[in-house]
Amino acid sequence: MTEWITTSDGIRIAYHQVGAGDPAIIFIHGGFGNRGGFGIQEEYFSPNHRCIAVDMRGRGDSDKPDELYTMERHGDDVAELIRHLGLNRPVLVGQSMGGQVVISTAARHPELVGAIVSLDSPSNIPGWHKAHHGPFDHLMQKGLPFRETLQGFLRASYLPTDDPSRVGNMAARFAKVPDHVILNGWHGMSAFDPGPILAGVKCPYLYVDCGQPDLDLDLLRELCPQVVVGKTVGAGHRALQDVPDQVNAMLRRFIEHADAIAAEMIRTGGVFQYTFPEN
Repeated sequence: MTEWITTSDGIRIAYHQVGAGDPAIIFIHGGFGNRGGFGIQEEYFSPNHRCIAVDMRGRGDSDKPDELYTMERHGDDVAELIRHLGLNRPVLVGQSMGGQVVISTAARHPELVGAIVSLDSPSNIPGWHKAHHGPFDHLMQKGLPFRETLQGFLRASYLPTDDPSRVGNMAARFAKVPDHVILNGWHGMSAFDPGPILAGVKCPYLYVDCGQPDLDLDLLRELCPQVVVGKTVGAGHRALQDVPDQVNAMLRRFIEHADAIAAEMIRTGGVFQYTFPEN
């Protein structure tokens, strides 16, 4: 059942929730998706966790103001949702752009967040967005073929092993997204600088890579020494749906042991190490 909150600036944000148990898990979609993409995860985790999936402003059933959709504003919206629901330091799971949202929430509202996960969110790493999105910025303008540009860019994030119907249906899915949402969303992501945000993230952090190129994981660890990195096998940007067994197993293990994993990452510099007894 869809529920709503009204943010401090008057925007209605839609969400739904299932299950019970702490820590609660909040699922946050990618830049041009909606909260409907986490059904497999909700089914898996809801027997033991309260699961909340949210439509960020501009997406799904939420209001769609004609404004720049910044990651900071999205992060503040999630913070308002946490307070509204009275959650005790939930785990935030963000896919693609949702990864920028979760680090923003964690950095700007550290008292509210227990742990974060980003799935296939390379723009969380400083410099990646400029290198890989930047060459398309001049085409993402009114009067230019910005929809075709976006679809071409996103096709590159799928692997040959991914469900081909998802790529084939891309134009039909994006036809439901208003022009101003696509442009405001793109430019909001382009304007985001993750460096200062990452430096403010102190909670446990799982970064799941699904094959994106040129990831400077050393820089990510420098800014967030508590980060642990996982990687899916045989799936690209739709790993949540295409290899849910892999993703759910990583999420479950991280959620159960987040603090200990973060401490080990700091101790070992990002690599789990066996500690053998001395001879």
